[in-house]
Amino acid sequence: MTLWRGGDPAPPGGGGAGGEGALTAMNLRYNLGGRAILDHVQLQVQPGEVLALIGPNGAGKTTLLRALARLLRPLGGTVSLDGRDVWRMRPRPVARHMALAPQGAELWPLTVEQFVGLGRAPHRGWLMPLGSDDHAAVQAALERTGMTILRERPVTELSGGEQRRAILARALAQGPRVLLLDEPTAALDLKYQVAILGLARRLAHNDGLSVVITLHDLNQAAGVADRMALLSNGRVLAVGTPDEVLTAELIGATYGVPVSVCRHPLDGTPLITPLRGEG
Repeated sequence: MTLWRGGDPAPPGGGGAGGEGALTAMNLRYNLGGRAILDHVQLQVQPGEVLALIGPNGAGKTTLLRALARLLRPLGGTVSLDGRDVWRMRPRPVARHMALAPQGAELWPLTVEQFVGLGRAPHRGWLMPLGSDDHAAVQAALERTGMTILRERPVTELSGGEQRRAILARALAQGPRVLLLDEPTAALDLKYQVAILGLARRLAHNDGLSVVITLHDLNQAAGVADRMALLSNGRVLAVGTPDEVLTAELIGATYGVPVSVCRHPLDGTPLITPLRGEG
């Protein structure tokens, strides 16, 4: 796959074979307070791949994820799901196919199981009781996120990391074909960081989902992503494989700190180490 840099023609899609769950952003623009938060962003993600969004603080990663999820209407450009403009679709059909697990969510005094059950609203509505298919989806989401043992606990009494997993379980309960994850490993201990990143890869590679994930940790991103998009100041600077994007030159220039890039001793992915400054 060829590295794509901002300013070139539209970036290529992923390595998937296409089909239900293909997500495309074309020339997305969004301003806040006169500042460009998204500046002609172009991205494509295909079923069966993990696309990691990386970049410094304030690069626009979370804003982009919200725009992809149809929660933030851009000033220009389009987001297409399976070739259809999401803003020409009604919200519920979009939510049946695309789910966002944000960094934080409003929590009510519900049990974990009830909270995760809210993910079935696009299928059942807010007032209809859950059916057998809904209960099965909730149970599967609890199991995949390691939350079954906490199903009767109020979500408001969970630790920050447990709440993050409950939010992810709610997204999985939607039964999406596109899964958008905003810093899903934040506040998690090492065990669950590994588990969540492994789950993201399985959802893409085994279940055929299109997974878009934002991560601050470049080494985590290298381990989970099939492709990466490097953002800075609202622009996509480069899209490509971890080998193509995680170069010392590109990362050093974008983050403003010199880095060394070597190979992970176990899986051969790029391993980023910041270099100590002089003086």
